[in-house]
Amino acid sequence: MPFVADGRTLIREAFGARRMLPAFNVCSAEMVRACLEAAEALGAPVIVQTYPSDLEQLPPKPMAALVKALAEDASVPVMLHLDHGPSLELAYACLRAGFSSVMFDGAGRELAEVVRLGRTLTEVAHAQGAAVEVAAESFSGAGALTEPDAALALRDGSGADMVAVAVGSEHGRVSSLDIARLEALAHLLRSPLVLHGGSGIPAQDLAAARALGVVKVNVGSALYRALRGTWEGGATLPNHRAVYAAARAALYRVARDKLQLMQPKSSLPFDTPPP
Repeated sequence: MPFVADGRTLIREAFGARRMLPAFNVCSAEMVRACLEAAEALGAPVIVQTYPSDLEQLPPKPMAALVKALAEDASVPVMLHLDHGPSLELAYACLRAGFSSVMFDGAGRELAEVVRLGRTLTEVAHAQGAAVEVAAESFSGAGALTEPDAALALRDGSGADMVAVAVGSEHGRVSSLDIARLEALAHLLRSPLVLHGGSGIPAQDLAAARALGVVKVNVGSALYRALRGTWEGGATLPNHRAVYAAARAALYRVARDKLQLMQPKSSLPFDTPPP
């Protein structure tokens, strides 16, 4: 399956089929490879994404080249997304590099300004054949929930393909979703939704979110913890190659488990060993 150049195609398919896609935050070759190998083993589409600080380790052009090269050998759809892009300049750099999708994070800005900037980005991204995510969670404040009217105004004003909403999930922590709030958002927007802080959302909440049209769930902390654990135990391994292999195996297990957790249990094989 070739690299998904236009993220809109995969997002639309997922929304229509009520499929939920984990979006794995990555910043290195072993992270990308582990996530794609897990997706390949399970026959599941996958999103890999980069946080702005991740791009300090592997800038947009080499990151896109790496993902595209590895995707050539996969039989499942693979797309590349910019997560929490703080500026149009970084989003444009990622689009030029060939990212499938970019996010504009308007945290700290007024809704009207985010709508304006989001509209500009959407026009550019769509012209280049890519998708856009905007974040209604930015207007919620710490621990607050997204107001449906604000999310609708942001979606309609920006023309974005996905809207990230705050309904209780927290980055790096076990957290439950406010399903009633998510249902209200889903019924009003009737378009693809995104959840951040997906490492700690329980299975029953993910199942409910999938049925309500959440197509993308960000997973970062679970991968980082697995990678850090491997590095901390690296002194017992014989060389750097063994450290990288152990890291990839640990990352694979996390990616596999999240992929299984986010799909209907009847659609994926379980207990798939690492390659």
